Parts: sequence; structure tokens; C-alpha cells
Amino acid sequence: MSALSLPLLSQDALLEASAALRNGAPQAAVAALDPYLKKNPDSADGHRMLGIAHSLMGRRSLAIQALERAAEIQPEDAASLLVLGQALAQFGQPERAEPAFRAAISLQPTLGPAHEGLALVLAMDGRLEQALQHLTEALEHSSDAATRARLHYLRGKARQQAGLAAKAVVDLEESIRLAPEFGPAHLELGRILADQDDADRAAAVLRRAAELDSGSFEAHYLLGEQLLRSGDATGAVAALQAATRLDPGHQPAAYALGRALRGAGMVEQARRHLAAIAKASAGRAVNEASVTQAGRLNNLGLEAEDAQDFDRALSHYEAAIAIAPDNVLFRRNAALVLCRLGRWEEAKGRLREVLKMAPGDIDATTALYVALDHVPDGP
Repeated sequence: MSALSLPLLSQDALLEASAALRNGAPQAAVAALDPYLKKNPDSADGHRMLGIAHSLMGRRSLAIQALERAAEIQPEDAASLLVLGQALAQFGQPERAEPAFRAAISLQPTLGPAHEGLALVLAMDGRLEQALQHLTEALEHSSDAATRARLHYLRGKARQQAGLAAKAVVDLEESIRLAPEFGPAHLELGRILADQDDADRAAAVLRRAAELDSGSFEAHYLLGEQLLRSGDATGAVAALQAATRLDPGHQPAAYALGRALRGAGMVEQARRHLAAIAKASAGRAVNEASVTQAGRLNNLGLEAEDAQDFDRALSHYEAAIAIAPDNVLFRRNAALVLCRLGRWEEAKGRLREVLKMAPGDIDATTALYVALDHVPDGP
């Protein structure tokens, strides 16, 4: 969530909370605000800062509750509506965030962050034309370079999604001009240039994206694919090796690396690499088949239970556990059917195993109490 400029306020608790938020210490802010708000329950500033603190700590419901209270106390305060919209968007409630952003804009039409937040919500909903309008509004009301770089990047992505590639390139180039080390803008620009078959520029921009974010799988992978298309197999090998280190399970990158190795003349290395891919793929197929078979056995156990054939149900559950020993569901089903068979001592041990794997499992906890009634623990 974008940090708001928090006002310096006269009350000591609010000053302390404001300083804590500026210093990245939301827990300290909460500690200062909780007792203050008990004495001052109608402080919109206090509730707003409490909401920001909870949001920074990932406490969704508490953040939204505090920010809604701030907006309720001061319904004409654009700042309260803005941070409420930001929290709702951050915590996956865009349909509720939209009216909050729109209300903030109606109160303060020049509030750039509200236009940005609304644009992101609209873009997620596929309303790209409206999103672009609000990103343009946000740019008109923003002056610092870092913010403008981010907004040009966002507008470039939205323009690309809307099929306006040429305009997207202009935005992304401006983003890079304003913030030369902004990796995401390089990555997005490189992707568009690659789609436009501008090979040399695409490779240069993607190489820079990979340099700026060495942990970006996508940057290394796209660079490798671009170099491979351009005939630079040796360069592609280095980029794709980096990509497969970052995501060993990404099969398109793994096969692209095999092509690059062959193209670079590393025939034996390519052969070994492709053989390893084939072996891993076979292993995954066997594992997936085993999991599917275990699921079928569990379902057969449920059907047998429905038919009151508890011995047969248990044999199916045991077979499923043999295939997938870490599956809590299969183990719980076996333990519960042992209860139905009256094999309480065995059931008690099995239920404890389940609760070690899934503490708090309601069905297993309830069944264990029943089992203990039949076979109490010794003194």
C-alpha cells in the first residue's frame, strides 16, 4: 500500500504512532494507538493510522475495520477514503475498493494516488479505457520522478494490454528515462520489442532487465529465448542456465536450454540435459499417477463406509496411505473407521498421529475424546 504523508499531531500518542510508522515499526504504532483510541474513540486520525499499521502487518480484517471507522467518522476526508481503498485493494476486495477510490476523487479530484488505485482496480476488471484515463489523471497530478516513472510503467502495461503497443513503448521508455534502474519497465519494454521483432533492442533491454534483477526468472528466460531466435546460442545458454537455476521445474525454459546447447555445439551436454528432462518428466508422471490412484482408493473407502462395510473401507484407506503416507485426510479416515470397528486402542494411536500432522483437526480431536472414553490412558 502507498504510504500516506502522516500529519504531525498534538497528542503524544499520535505523534508516537506517526513516528513509528515513518520508521517502519507498525507494532509500536499499534501499541501507542490502542490505549489512545480507548480514550478517544472518535479520532479519525487515530483509526486511520491504526488501519495503516495493521495493513503493514498483514492483518486484513483489523486494518479494514479501523479504516472503515476512520471514514465513518470523517466521511468528507479524502485521505481516509484513499487508505481504505488501498487496503481493500491490497487485501483482494477490488469491488469494495472502487467506490472508496471514487469517493476520494470526488472530494479531491487532484489526489493522484486515488486515481492510481482506481486505475489498477479497473485494469484488473478489464476496463482498460477507464484505467488509462485515471492513470493519465494521476500523472497530471504527480511531480516526483519515482512516482511518475511508476505511473508511466503502469500506463505502458495497460496500453500494451489494450493493443496500443507503440504508445506503450513511449510510456516505458519515459519510465526508464525517469528511473534508469527500474527493472520492471525494462522487462516490459523488452517483451514488447521482442514481439515487434526488434531483435537488437529487445536483447539489449532484456539483458539490462536481467542485470537489474538477477533473481528474475522471466528476465533471464525472455533474454535466452530472444538470443536463441537471434542466432546467439552461446549467449542464450548463459541466460537460460540462469533461468533454469531460478525455476528448475519450468519445462519450456529447460527445453529451450537444450536447443541452445545444441546450437552452441555442446552436443553431448545437450544430450545429457535432455535425457535428465525426460527422466524428471517420467518421474512426475509416475508420481501424479500414484496420487490419482491413492485418491481413487480413498473414494472406494468412503463408498465402502456408506455401505457399512468397514473392514473393506479400512483396507482401501490403508492402501491409499501406503501410496501417500503424508496425506492427513487418508490417515484421518482410517482412524475414524477404526473407531467404527470398535478397535479403540489402534484408533487412539492413529488419531494422535493425525493431530501431530494437523493440530486442531476437529474431527480427529472429537474422535480421540470418544476413543479415550473407551480406552483411557493409563495412570
